[in-house]
Amino acid sequence: MFDFTKEEYLLLKEKLMLNDELSQILEMKIKNESNTKIAMKLHLSDRTLSRRIKELKKKIMRVL
Repeated sequence: MFDFTKEEYLLLKEKLMLNDELSQILEMKIKNESNTKIAMKLHLSDRTLSRRIKELKKKIMRVL
């Protein structure tokens, strides 16, 4: 789901108008970082991160 080129990532980021947190999550997911590592870096619970990823996926699907 998060297999984007740099150009695609920049275009998506612009179209989605992501807040800082969602932008960071997208960037880390593109780099294949684990959910646990992302949650720790952003000081989120696993559950909250899962909700943010779900929200991010919905936004991506709307612009695609």
